[in-house]
Amino acid sequence: MAKKVALYGLLASICLVLGFVESNIAFFPAVPGVKPGLANSVALLLVFRGDWKGAFAVNISRILLSTLLFSTPFALVFSLSGGIASLSVTALLAKCKHFSAIGCGIAGAAIHNLAQLTAAQFFFGAGVWGYLPFLLLAALISGGLTGGIAHGIMKKMNF
Repeated sequence: MAKKVALYGLLASICLVLGFVESNIAFFPAVPGVKPGLANSVALLLVFRGDWKGAFAVNISRILLSTLLFSTPFALVFSLSGGIASLSVTALLAKCKHFSAIGCGIAGAAIHNLAQLTAAQFFFGAGVWGYLPFLLLAALISGGLTGGIAHGIMKKMNF
């Protein structure tokens, strides 16, 4: 048990560092706030390893710590809604064995954006849905990237 907790702590730390780096680089200047979500590669690895509970623990820990360190409590609503929704869908898709890490990465990124827009609608109104086409394009790129990273690592580790 202690080994698992230590592993999750290490993975959450890696995710925090990746999130911090991402928060300081404008990857998609046309759409403010959009990041590649490289930390999601770690969650994908855990999900494809069959450890969806660990993926949730690492992801929720990362979101909470990242909000405390680098963001505002207001952002927690958006991060949690996107993180929980995307990881739930990713875990379901991976479990059915018909989706690769890349497919799950893209689907997870798209669901993440949809969940965040749903949360944003409560605060800012329906106008936020105008960002949807840009966010779905960003999800295709970023989800493909994070899924590709997870896929590459899984091949190297003989998953």
